[in-house]
Parts: sequence; structure tokens; C-alpha cells
Amino acid sequence: MIEYVELFQQVDATIEARKELLTEQRKQLIARMEDMQKTLERLNYKIAVYEQVVVEEEKELKKLEN
Repeated sequence: MIEYVELFQQVDATIEARKELLTEQRKQLIARMEDMQKTLERLNYKIAVYEQVVVEEEKELKKLEN
């Protein structure tokens, strides 16, 4: 983004270069967001597995109490 600011200060001669920088930044951001989404999905899955284990353990404990 520092490079973008430097180009911005050079006015119209750098419009295309600035656009390319912003487009590249957007691509990088999308890639990071996709990685984060995959990580979130893995975490949600793991949490669901742990929650299921807890539910099953609670069922077993109730059986033992009766």
C-alpha cells in the first residue's frame, strides 16, 4: 500500500499501475479469506465432534445413574 500512495502522488500517469496494485491486493485478500474460511470449517467440525462426544458421555452417565 505504500507503493500505492507513492503512485497516487504522481497523479494520472500512474492510474493503471495503481489499479494493478489494488487488484493484486484484492486477490491476496480473497486468498487469505478462503484460507480462513477453510480453517473455520475445520474448527467447526472439530467442535461438533467434541460436542457429540460430550452428549454421548452424558447419555452413558444417565444410564449409570438409573
